[in-house]
Amino acid sequence: MTTISPFAAGSYIANRNTSQLLALKNQLNDLSNQLSSGKVSQTYGGLGTGRSTALAAQATLSALDGYGAGITAAQTRTNVAVTSLTQVAKLGTDARTALNNGLQSIAANTTAGRSIALANLQTALDTLNQSAAGSYLFGGRDATTQPVLDADTILNGTTDSQGNTLAGLTALVSERVTAELGPGGNGRLTQTAPSATSVQVTDEANAATRGRFGFTLSGTPTTTGTAINAAITGTGPAALTIGLAGQPAVGDSVSFALKMPDGTSTTVTLSAAASADSTSTTSFAIGATAADTMKNLSATLANALKGAATGTLAVNATASVTQDFFTGSARGGPSGTGIMPQRIAYDAAKNPTGYVAATPTNTVLWYQGENTYTTPADPTQAVPTTALDTQSVQVSATGQVGTGARANDKTIQNVLAGLATMAFALPTTSDANTSATYKTVVSKAGALLSASDQTNPSVQDTVTQLSVAATRLSNAKTTNTATQTTVQNTLDGIEQAPTEEVVAKLLDVQNRLQASYQVTASLSKLSLVNYIS
Repeated sequence: MTTISPFAAGSYIANRNTSQLLALKNQLNDLSNQLSSGKVSQTYGGLGTGRSTALAAQATLSALDGYGAGITAAQTRTNVAVTSLTQVAKLGTDARTALNNGLQSIAANTTAGRSIALANLQTALDTLNQSAAGSYLFGGRDATTQPVLDADTILNGTTDSQGNTLAGLTALVSERVTAELGPGGNGRLTQTAPSATSVQVTDEANAATRGRFGFTLSGTPTTTGTAINAAITGTGPAALTIGLAGQPAVGDSVSFALKMPDGTSTTVTLSAAASADSTSTTSFAIGATAADTMKNLSATLANALKGAATGTLAVNATASVTQDFFTGSARGGPSGTGIMPQRIAYDAAKNPTGYVAATPTNTVLWYQGENTYTTPADPTQAVPTTALDTQSVQVSATGQVGTGARANDKTIQNVLAGLATMAFALPTTSDANTSATYKTVVSKAGALLSASDQTNPSVQDTVTQLSVAATRLSNAKTTNTATQTTVQNTLDGIEQAPTEEVVAKLLDVQNRLQASYQVTASLSKLSLVNYIS
């Protein structure tokens, strides 16, 4: 009789017992692995219905780790930037305070003030080249290029790799001041003596130069007393004539205005005195005759014109040049090809006639970093993009924090220009013009230095923005850490195998398996003879 093995008598029970033993053995192996590894399973498939949750949790933890690394790097960057800009702001406020304090007692020689201002300018420039972890902080989106040239190159110029001489700030200031003062050092005016009892001052003769450089006569002169008369005639060029109808009395005076290229004016006042120093810029001595008095008046007038030129006019020119120079940029700008400061244009006779844009081959461009502008339909409305957004860090799935900054921010430019104005324009000698010159520096440089903390916006405002960014980074880090702990606990609940529970299950399976083996062994020895006996 033929028997089919799988369906032979007793085969079902044997197969069933074998399957049960194998299942128990597999359970024993799984529990042993759980006990040794602490994990429920070595594969996600072994997690059952928890596999989807575990995969999602792992992805979340991986993202949070990435956010954490980015936040840590951004915190370092932001903290260093805050410290650096705070230093720049402090340099500006300290310089402004020193200027204002000096008004109470103007030093006879402010060379030390120039030196201190120059040192502060160099410190500020060096500060703007700070880096963190190899990345520059003040170059906008470009963190690999040194954003600011070294102070020596900025101030004194250099020669590029093609042999071109690049003028620095010192050369540009000298060029502009020389053009403003003119060959006579008196603001491009001409002083003559039409008669023994009169003196005449005439505007710059070159129409292309007049009004663009130096002084021009403006308004109506005023006199006191009856002996002095003054009038301005003509318009292109105008001429001021001062005459004496007789001997003036002590205190009689003449005043007239000198207009500067920026539209502001300074007033010259000459007063008659019983005696006066030959270097005076305000008083002239009454002589033995009207002709002698006119000689004295004429000499004082010459002193006053040169004093106003080397003081007020030169300071205004210096402030203008420094402001313009620090707008320069090697890259970006409205056109995308950089921003060029202005250089003086000359005619064939070497008369200054206006301005022309500098080029990268003749002038130092102090800022080398990223300088992107907006692109509106009207190009004249283009403005720099927000510096804070040039560098940002992802702090969550939907959140970003801006931490960018540029060294050529307008407020920083003004602080640098203010320090430079002090360094180049503070008076270095003690004479009748020292006080007026110093006051002009206080006015011009002080206004620029107020960008450190008083204007809106100011450097201090940028510090505040970065400080807020640092706080947001800290808050995001705290939130992410709490989220990470929660997600990790959830994942541990799915993946981790509790030791006590595994041990209990392991003992249970061992006991059942041992019992199954014993029963199976006994049944394997059972026969009809043993059963009957």
